[in-house]
Amino acid sequence: MKLFLIIVLNLLVNSFSQTNHSITKRSLLFPRATVLQFTYGISAPLILPRRSINLSMCLQVNYDLPYNITNFQPKIIQAKASGDFDLNREMFYKYIIRFLNSFGLNGEQCLYRLICEISEYPMHLEHAENLLEKIVHFVFTPSLEEPASNSSENFSSRLLQAENLGRDSGQCDKQYSKCFISLVSLFTSKYII
Repeated sequence: MKLFLIIVLNLLVNSFSQTNHSITKRSLLFPRATVLQFTYGISAPLILPRRSINLSMCLQVNYDLPYNITNFQPKIIQAKASGDFDLNREMFYKYIIRFLNSFGLNGEQCLYRLICEISEYPMHLEHAENLLEKIVHFVFTPSLEEPASNSSENFSSRLLQAENLGRDSGQCDKQYSKCFISLVSLFTSKYII
């Protein structure tokens, strides 16, 4: 009994002797600096003669969550504040040419051959359930988009000529023989398009 009394007295003395109480600040909504993050991505393997590469594209969106009732005021953010924000098809093709040149390929010839082969063996979009087929068809069919106002006529006409050559007569490998590799076969051997 003495032991029980000593333990109870010790607990009471300890609880009353601590006068330093701390209360953590509470939030009505979310703690400060709370972020909701979504990350979307797509990745496709590219198989080259002596390399294996994954081509990945990601999109990440962050939202600051409200920590105070005043945070519910709408914020208007202009997405296109500058005129250089858009990436037109011609600029995208020039990025592809530089990318292919960095691998030691003839980038321009390989791009024309790619467009020609996509046109020669078209995607069957009415039965397509594959997102990759739809993306490849849209990106590498230059006739789907009007040339930009600042587009060079010569480059645009060569792109359309490559597409027409594939659709009309084929033989893209002979016409664009400076490109020794078929880029279409790199991903169509893995994915049946």
